[in-house]
Amino acid sequence: LPDAADDTLALLAARLGALPAEEDGALADALTTRDVHRALTARARELPASVLQRLAGLLVAARSPLVDLVIALADAAEGGAGPVGGLSAREVADRLGRPRSIGAASPAPRLVAPDEVERLLGEEGPIARRFPGYEARPEQIAMARAVASAFGGASNDGEGEHLVVEGGTGIGKSVAYLLPAVLFAARNNQRVVVSTNTINLQEQLINKDIPDLLAALDGAPDLDLSDFRYAQLKGRANYLCMLRWQTLANSGAYTPDEARLLAKTLLWLRETRAGDRAELRLTPGEGAAWGRVDATRYRECSPPGGSACLYRHAREEAGAAHLLVVNHALLLSDMVAEGAVLPPYDVLIVDEAHTIEDVATNHFASRVTQSTVDELVDEMGVVARGFVRAARASALAEPRVEDAQRRVDEAQEPLLRVRDSWGRLMDAVAAFTKTGARRREQADEDALRIQDAQRAQPGWSDVEIAWDAFEGCSQDADDKAAALHREMGELDADLVPGLEELRADLGEWSGSQRETRARVRAFVSEPDSGSVYWIGRGASPSLNAAPLDVSALLQDGLFARKRSVVLTSATMAIDGSFDHVCARLGVEDAAKTLLGSPFDYANAALLCLPTNIPEPRDPGYDDAVAEATRRLALLAEGRTMALFTSHASLRAAAARLRTSLAGTGIDVLAQGVDGAPRPLLARFQAQPRAVLLGTASFWEGVDVGNDALKALVVARLPFTPPNDPLFEARSEAYENPFTEYAVPQAVLRFRQGFGRLIRSKGDRGVAVVLDRRVARARYGRTFLDSIPPATQRMGPFQELEPLIAQWLAERP
Repeated sequence: LPDAADDTLALLAARLGALPAEEDGALADALTTRDVHRALTARARELPASVLQRLAGLLVAARSPLVDLVIALADAAEGGAGPVGGLSAREVADRLGRPRSIGAASPAPRLVAPDEVERLLGEEGPIARRFPGYEARPEQIAMARAVASAFGGASNDGEGEHLVVEGGTGIGKSVAYLLPAVLFAARNNQRVVVSTNTINLQEQLINKDIPDLLAALDGAPDLDLSDFRYAQLKGRANYLCMLRWQTLANSGAYTPDEARLLAKTLLWLRETRAGDRAELRLTPGEGAAWGRVDATRYRECSPPGGSACLYRHAREEAGAAHLLVVNHALLLSDMVAEGAVLPPYDVLIVDEAHTIEDVATNHFASRVTQSTVDELVDEMGVVARGFVRAARASALAEPRVEDAQRRVDEAQEPLLRVRDSWGRLMDAVAAFTKTGARRREQADEDALRIQDAQRAQPGWSDVEIAWDAFEGCSQDADDKAAALHREMGELDADLVPGLEELRADLGEWSGSQRETRARVRAFVSEPDSGSVYWIGRGASPSLNAAPLDVSALLQDGLFARKRSVVLTSATMAIDGSFDHVCARLGVEDAAKTLLGSPFDYANAALLCLPTNIPEPRDPGYDDAVAEATRRLALLAEGRTMALFTSHASLRAAAARLRTSLAGTGIDVLAQGVDGAPRPLLARFQAQPRAVLLGTASFWEGVDVGNDALKALVVARLPFTPPNDPLFEARSEAYENPFTEYAVPQAVLRFRQGFGRLIRSKGDRGVAVVLDRRVARARYGRTFLDSIPPATQRMGPFQELEPLIAQWLAERP
């Protein structure tokens, strides 16, 4: 079951139809395990002999405890029916098929009338008839009307326009933009692209919101959706490449992790129609091995006739879709490639739009570390060893094999010097960080911003000398790799197994190596005035760069090129104004709509502002945060999430809470201590008698559900540290950086954090802000005015406790 999302005994038993035993305790688990084993073995017996034989060989290489079992099954299987190696690329290709095109677009757009979407969303509309208990939401209708108008409604004489719209939690934003998008795309044969930031929202759109909407619209008057198609497209690294899979599987040269991945995907490839790694449950080792078989080299791929190409199929389905869901990173990749990644489109909806500046910054940023160089050296070693093995196993004459070995030796020799010269460069960088700081306190900071003033200091010349040596070694390695590439090109691919794949790997390696060299060169000696540079400190230094401003990139490269762009989120406005977010994103001449939440926050959310918590910089603050969180968790019987702005503060609170909550039956789940965000969230939802401590990953995009979350703690207002190099550089563009930049950025994050508490109409909970600045500081009112109108109470925490207990005990 390679696609099993969870391997717990109960879920496996349910999926396989193995009824749980009637006995209690360990005996029941043992009996259920027996039944699951029998069911899985029965499934394995149904596999063709060729699959079992290939699987047995892979499990030997994977050092799997299942080897003896699978060998016995393979020996007992009848005949050798099936393709050699157990997998037929032709069968995969036939299963995928070829999707139809959406056809030619209408010469003159058929517009979507705002009145029509209002009627469809009304109490008497098809959506209301589809869902019992449906209630029309005025905010949702208002947003849907605004989106329809942006696509080209009567209010703007048929011309498309851009729209910035904030929709409060609970208005149903996705349906509000999907409905006019479906109508516009279907009637005009024009593709609409929806871009999101989080995986959760993409899955919700594809698996729930879009199919539910189409089902509700089925049979609606004057609306034919019988041929309407929607799809999701991800980056190439998410898809398996059949050619690379077969090359690795047939090579016999793979690590145990690679063998386990091949075994798992062997069975998966017999069923999948997407080839998307998200369908698999991979271990960290298998996830790392995925890079050997993914479709990142799609452009260099030349599969033989009849072979399946899963990424090509995903692109074809995207090209045949009226509605296409992507993520922000892929959207930006398409922007950089000037439309070569996504199929043509002219209407764009950007959900979770408050994140796109950060995504764009990360997309265009770079980071070079010791591991970057080590991976390049190791990757060349993999290619070199693979070429030597292929040459020795080929039908080449011995002199040609010796030539291949010589070219490989020549190509690998400079890499030792590359690694050595990088080490000396990092030594020079580390030495400079101790002497090149502008302020004494920078010696203890995690990052040192590098500007012209730093490059003019005497110590920087040592960095430049070390860089020059690295540049020379890196260029030599590139030249030798090019010679090896030519050597490969002169050989007969029919005589050397896997030669074309190895040559493509080497070509990609050379591109990555040149890009790394260019990034180091820009950092040391050829900085771009539009970029920010800094040295990251840690176990080893890192050289970092990021664009100072992405607004022009987004406006000129994306927004200005589309007929209509809708930017939406639950948190985009500051004090009712979109000026800050529009300036940061480069949005010009857009309509603006601000819609609140339909929830009754005054009766749903209690916001407590304790007055007896020390200031964040005062002694005793960490103890006070841990104690307040403990007492709140006891009142809420767990079901508490605490949001922090630093990992150090989170770890300190976790250590204190583990001691103070011992014996209460309330667990402590700390991000980075007890696991990664997604597994921790799943544990919290399954067993909510716990306190979940999180940093940035939990401030937004997390929907816990009110059964698991009753109490929310905001330990500290989410200001970006003023010495963060990128934040510092961007602040310099403002006359009053704190008021004009720092506060608005923190307010948006604060709004996201508060939004974790109330997610549906029946929710009820308590939020406690343990940063006294929200009530004391002049700017604190901006934070409080930015969130929905919850019931607010202020006072010593001990006096707030009875009110919190009463609030949690009452039903909304």
